[in-house]
Amino acid sequence: MSGAADLWVSSAPLRISLAGGGTDLPAYAHRFGGTVLGASVDLRVTVFGRRARAATAIRACLDSCGSADSVDGLANPYAREALRRHWDGSPVDLFSTGDVPGGSGMGSSAAFCVALVAGLSGKERSPHDLAMAASGIEMDGLGRPVGRQDHFLSALGGFRQLHFATDGQVTVEDVPVADDVVRRLDEELVLHFTGTSRDAGAVLGDQARAAGSGERGTEARLHEIKELTGPLREALTRGDTTEVGRILGRHWELKRGLGARVSLPGADRAYRDALAAGATGGKLLGAGGGGFLLLHVPAAAREGVRAAMAAHGMPEQPFRFDPAGARLSRL
Repeated sequence: MSGAADLWVSSAPLRISLAGGGTDLPAYAHRFGGTVLGASVDLRVTVFGRRARAATAIRACLDSCGSADSVDGLANPYAREALRRHWDGSPVDLFSTGDVPGGSGMGSSAAFCVALVAGLSGKERSPHDLAMAASGIEMDGLGRPVGRQDHFLSALGGFRQLHFATDGQVTVEDVPVADDVVRRLDEELVLHFTGTSRDAGAVLGDQARAAGSGERGTEARLHEIKELTGPLREALTRGDTTEVGRILGRHWELKRGLGARVSLPGADRAYRDALAAGATGGKLLGAGGGGFLLLHVPAAAREGVRAAMAAHGMPEQPFRFDPAGARLSRL
C-alpha cells in the first residue's frame, strides 16, 4: 500500500443498468460497438485498508477472514488480482462490506474492484483510469466474460450513457435528468430481491459464446437492446417515467431470449403478478439468473405490487439514485 496514510476508506456505488446491458461484452462490442445507459445508486461497497503492524503480509476480512504471507494465499480472487497489480508489498489489513449480497445483479464485484484499486493506489486516479484498472482485474486478470459498464458507472456515478467502440475505447456521456424526474424515479422504481444469487460470469459466458459465434438470434436481440438506449434517454430527459417502465419491460422480453439461464420460473411468475397488480414493466438486473427484480410502479399501484411480491417471498430493497461515484479518504 503506497503513500503515507496509515488508514484509508474507499467506497464505490452499485449501479442499475437501464438499457443496453450486454452490448458492452467484448464478444459483441468488438464487432458492432456497444451502448449502455445506467445510473449509480446510494447502495455501496466500502473497503477499509490499514498499514499493518503484524508480521503477516496480508490480513483480510473480505468474503471470509484470514491471513496470508502472499497474495496467492487470499481466498477472494478479486482481491488477489488487485493486490498483484496495485499493492506495494507492505503489510496491510483489509476489510470490506457491502449493502447487498454479491451476485445480485447490481455490479457489486465491479464496485469492490473500483473501491479496492482506489485505496491501494498511492495517487489519485481519474474516474476513467480507475474504471479501466478495475475492469482489467476482472477481464484481463481473471478472464471473466464481462464488460466494463459496471466499473465505469461505479467509478463515475450519475446517469451515464457509455459507448464501447470496436477498438476497445470507452467514451462517456452525461445524461441530463432533472431533479424532479430523479425524485419521481426514486419513488416509482422499486427493487425486490428474488432470494437467489448467481455468478454473472456463468450466465454471461453463454451469451458471449453465442454472440462470438455469430448466432443471429442473439445478435438481433442485442442490436435491439442497444437501440433501446435512445428511447430510454429521451424518456428520462422529458420526464416520462411510465415510458421508462415500458422500455424496461421490452428490454426484459429481449433479454430472456439470450439464454436459458437468464430468467427463473419464480421470477417470471412474480413479474407477471407485478404487471397484473399495476407495474408497467421491469427486468432482472445484471446478467439475470437471479438477484434483484427492478419494477416501475406508479404510485396508485404501489401497495398492490408490494403485496404481490411479498406473496412470492421477494422483499423490497430501498434505494435512491445518487450521483456520487467512487470516494476515497486517507487518514
